[in-house]
Amino acid sequence: MNENIQYDKKSMDQSGALHWYHWMVVLLSILLTLFAWYFSKKQVEEKNHIQFLRESDQVVELISERMRKYEDGLWGGVAAIQAKGGDISNQGWRIFAESLRIDIKYPGINGIGVIHFVPPQRLSSYLEEQRQQRPDYRIHPKHNNKEFFPITYIEPVSVNAKAVGLDMAHETNRYTAAKKAGDTGLAQITGPITLVQDAGKTPGFLFYAPFYKDSAFGSLEERKKNLTGLVYAPFVMKKLMQGVLHQEKRQVDIQISDAGEVLYDEHVTTNNEFDPSPIFSQSYTMNFYGRSWIFDIRSTKSFRDSTINDQPMMILVGGIVIDSLLLMLFIILSRSNQRAVTYAESMNQELQGKTVYLEQVNNDLDQAKIEAERANQAKSLFLANMSHEIRTPMNAVLGCSWLFSNFTAKKRFR
Repeated sequence: MNENIQYDKKSMDQSGALHWYHWMVVLLSILLTLFAWYFSKKQVEEKNHIQFLRESDQVVELISERMRKYEDGLWGGVAAIQAKGGDISNQGWRIFAESLRIDIKYPGINGIGVIHFVPPQRLSSYLEEQRQQRPDYRIHPKHNNKEFFPITYIEPVSVNAKAVGLDMAHETNRYTAAKKAGDTGLAQITGPITLVQDAGKTPGFLFYAPFYKDSAFGSLEERKKNLTGLVYAPFVMKKLMQGVLHQEKRQVDIQISDAGEVLYDEHVTTNNEFDPSPIFSQSYTMNFYGRSWIFDIRSTKSFRDSTINDQPMMILVGGIVIDSLLLMLFIILSRSNQRAVTYAESMNQELQGKTVYLEQVNNDLDQAKIEAERANQAKSLFLANMSHEIRTPMNAVLGCSWLFSNFTAKKRFR
């Protein structure tokens, strides 16, 4: 009996608790919620990353396209010089430069000019030729190289006057790129420099395209022997980038560096679009005309704002709410089950009490029945005894009566 009671109590305790399959359903629901949230989050991130890469590629491509356009302008200058027989006057160059309309067709360019290659034996004749029209023309600054690459003309001269006569041989980056352009016959750019005409002293570079006597572009020896000069364009990097890329039309910031030196940098706190913790960043290394430019591209604040997507969080919150409701439902059902089991147990106990009472009444009736049977048996025995006791004298009386009757009858018939 005690074991049954303990078992019933154990059953009651278990009926009010969540079973393993309840927890299994809740766990699977939570895992499904987390999976849906993670999958949705990854989809959004992938979509945003693709958008970032597309904008980054577009920025690099725009710069590459613009550099090719500038190169075409330089080769146009080379063609104009070649059309003049391999050289051009100051007036002729001014007419050509004005026809280019560089302020409209080539935004970001600081000017376009001619650099002559002057061996030491031609220095005196070169200076004499230039001073015929410009008596104050001079080559500067002094240096230890034996050859000279002075800027002969540049247009518009009003904003580039300080560059006239500047010798490319005085500084390593200018000189190295000039020699490389002459030797290869290809357009080349310099490493980072500061233009003498740039009052802000910000980073810039020069873009060269070589031209030769009698259009000689054959072997290296022929190019070295026949090099006449270079058509060049000076660039202030900040001005170039403003001409190429309007920041309000993009959602990425860029930093451009060359040989560890920063040419252009938007990753500064003074930039309104600067994001100190960008969502995405990407680094590109591009070869531009003999130089390797490293592009460090990062997402901006406007990119962050435009890519805000509440879908993953809504999925997570909604899933958690559903999981919570599911858990509450299981708890409510378990408690209802516990109340039902408790009520059934109380009814069972009441029924058991009534059963015991009925069994007791039944036993009492059985006992009374037994007593009654015993009384009946005693009564029957008593009656049997009494009948026997009475029957014996009655038999004697009857016998006597019969004898008397027989005697009387016999006496009558006589």
